[in-house]
Amino acid sequence: MDKNLLPSDLRGMPGAMNSSNGRIRHPTFGRKGRGGWVNQWTTPMWWEKTVRQHTPRMTAEVGRVLNDVRQILS
Repeated sequence: MDKNLLPSDLRGMPGAMNSSNGRIRHPTFGRKGRGGWVNQWTTPMWWEKTVRQHTPRMTAEVGRVLNDVRQILS
């Protein structure tokens, strides 16, 4: 995944989800000021493991869609 394709405020998210402490600090909806921030915890290396686990299925699905488009266009 090219993190540069993400919105600028989310470019660090894959790295944060892979970090050893798994901590993501973010504001909550409707609460302003310092009290509106919370910690959310992820499983370390979640992003990497999830993408690797599902890469074969994602690749197959993209291939299936491309074949469908080729059939429609031919």
